[in-house]
Amino acid sequence: MNIKKITSLTRILSKNTEMQMPDRTLYKVLAAIAAFGIMIPCTVIVGFISYVMTEALLEAGSPSGGILFELQILSAFSMIFGILVIFSILFFSSDREHFVTLPIPTHHLMMAKFLYAYLAESVMEFLVLIAVFVGYFLAIGRNLGALKALNPIGLISSILGVALIPMVPMIYCAIFSIILMAALSGVKSTGIFYRLSTVFLLIFAALFVFSLRGIGEVNMENYVESLGSGQNSLLRTLNVVFFPVPWLTKAISDSSILYLLLYIVGNAFLLAVLYFIGKALYQKGLYTAASLGSSKKARIGAKDIRLESQHLACLKKEIRVILRTKAFSGNCAYINVLWPVGAFLLFHFTKNKGAIALFMEMYSSGKERADMILVIVMLSIAFIATALNSLASTAFTREGQHLSLLKFIPVPYSTQIMAKFDVCILFTYPMLLLTNIIICIYMKTSVSTCLLFAGLMLMAHVIAIFIGMLLDSVSPYVEWDDEYSALRGNLNTFFNMAIMMVIAFVVALLGIILYEIVKLPITVYYVVLFMVLAGVMVRLIMYSPTKIAENIDNL
Repeated sequence: MNIKKITSLTRILSKNTEMQMPDRTLYKVLAAIAAFGIMIPCTVIVGFISYVMTEALLEAGSPSGGILFELQILSAFSMIFGILVIFSILFFSSDREHFVTLPIPTHHLMMAKFLYAYLAESVMEFLVLIAVFVGYFLAIGRNLGALKALNPIGLISSILGVALIPMVPMIYCAIFSIILMAALSGVKSTGIFYRLSTVFLLIFAALFVFSLRGIGEVNMENYVESLGSGQNSLLRTLNVVFFPVPWLTKAISDSSILYLLLYIVGNAFLLAVLYFIGKALYQKGLYTAASLGSSKKARIGAKDIRLESQHLACLKKEIRVILRTKAFSGNCAYINVLWPVGAFLLFHFTKNKGAIALFMEMYSSGKERADMILVIVMLSIAFIATALNSLASTAFTREGQHLSLLKFIPVPYSTQIMAKFDVCILFTYPMLLLTNIIICIYMKTSVSTCLLFAGLMLMAHVIAIFIGMLLDSVSPYVEWDDEYSALRGNLNTFFNMAIMMVIAFVVALLGIILYEIVKLPITVYYVVLFMVLAGVMVRLIMYSPTKIAENIDNL
């Protein structure tokens, strides 16, 4: 294995497939907001969860059970969501034709693409893993003493774990991709490949549900007890699949050099397996990918040519691009279903206990503070859901290298912009509305309150859409190799999320100032909120299309 050549190729791929930060003060400020508003809070929450789980399992007599479970869950999700990324980068990226013509061994190209995918996909996971280990060591230090927590072998093992935990699931994804592409050389559709993440997710969900069997009442205490006793079927299965992870936790908890060496050898062995499988089969997989690309032929008949309005034609084009592209459909359209499903599961399983039950009781008793909290939650969902699906913040990025066509087709900018706006509404607002209805049913709000929430959420949704489209029109990311890179490498999505989190914080702060500090009635908060949101929304509707059109002209 020529490591120098592989790392050199990896650096080339990294430079050519990530959006460069625009050299503007606004973007630097947004990057700082995103770091402090998204990444740091997420890592703190994960660290706290790790701390609490470790303390709970210390009482159950299994000090390393909590960190083992967390690492295995992270590994499982890395595999579920990494399979499509690996498929896309290894076989369906647009640079495939350029590299295969160069005098580069295909297995070296495969390893370089793998390392690039591993590093690009694991940045946030590295931070999460750091938080997991910090939470674990804090809990161990508090209960068993600092010497037990800060032993050199444990610290070295945790550092290696941060770097290597995401690698094993990505190796599995790459091996599976290469073998499947080589074996199914006669397949003429990419559909079978892009459904694999769904299959893996269903398998994981089935294992999780099966692990609830025999624990009695479904609650966190019983589940933690099953982890501590070693009887959790999900954890036992994951321990077999991701076999190096238990060795790592043993190295950390027992300060064992032997288990640390086993962990390193296990990772090296899997990496070697990937190398030799790639050397044997990657070339054949590339031939399969090439035949898939060449089999797509456009069939245009008379019945396909219809006379319709320009707006409707542009809207249909946006819908087709999103629904026919796996990366866009899953990450931009279908992800919105998580909000009503999540709201239903949250209230259905916790309505009689815990913080949700206390809040429902607080709201039903007529306390105005509960009204304020509920409207803040609803608006926060609208802002964050709109930013999270990245429909608005990739409105122009999705055009890729064909973005210039927007300037030359005989359709006004305003029509194209409104089509992109409408597709954001179409895929997102119905799910927000359903989420609102589910929450209002469980909270037993009045119909008028439910309608008020729906109106406020619509205004928040419109504001978030225009801000996202404005960001993407200023600096769209068009030099992407595949659709997953368009989503993953687009900084505008990250910045839009940061702005929405700041706005959600301002909405909450406004409520605290008006109700808690100034002591005004909750009605005043509703009125002020409505006026502010309506004013911002109207201003954006009036001026954003013109500004977006100017940005397109300047590209």
